[in-house]
Amino acid sequence: MKIKIFIIFLGLWILLPSKLFSESASPQTVEKEIKLLGVFSEPIKYPDGMLKFFGTNCKTFTCRANKATKEMSLTFKRSKVYHQRKPGQQLYALAMFELFYLNQLKLKEKKVKEFIKSWPETNKNGKDVVSLIKLNKSREKMRKSLGMDLNTGIEEAIERYWIMGDFLQRGEIKKEKISKDIKKREKLISQYKKAVNNFNTALKNKQYEDLYNKIEKK
Repeated sequence: MKIKIFIIFLGLWILLPSKLFSESASPQTVEKEIKLLGVFSEPIKYPDGMLKFFGTNCKTFTCRANKATKEMSLTFKRSKVYHQRKPGQQLYALAMFELFYLNQLKLKEKKVKEFIKSWPETNKNGKDVVSLIKLNKSREKMRKSLGMDLNTGIEEAIERYWIMGDFLQRGEIKKEKISKDIKKREKLISQYKKAVNNFNTALKNKQYEDLYNKIEKK
């Protein structure tokens, strides 16, 4: 009975992501993607923990974005064992990614405007625009993991990430023995998950490949 339930669970787990992807997939246009990039607007509010991280000598947006970017990069490079011990750090890093993206949007704001003005006759600054679109796709994916989308305000997104990070950090790590059967199931789920993720990633990459080429090589 347990094996049957496990197989049903795997089947649903595999089919669901594919179904969601097929429903959300739609023809993409350059104009639509440019609109989704948003417009730079400096956050007016930060979580207390993030302000503490910045310190009293780092009050400008540029300083905060640069500091957040460095910490985010270090966190994403950490080992699996580190993240198991400090699960909240990844959520903090997602909050910092929001500032990283916003800073990139600010730095390339002029280039985006030049692109819009020249498109579709030419693709001036096409590579910079594609770079921003790819970053925005990553930002969208991260937000969806916590029930948000690109319409969620920057302050709200950062706040949600930080609150969840604080919650996870309070957890107490306990070592427990795991049976061989559970380990085998975990390995099997991991293999299926990797296969499905690779498949969906390939589909999404193909979906946007033509769009990126159109912008860069027009």
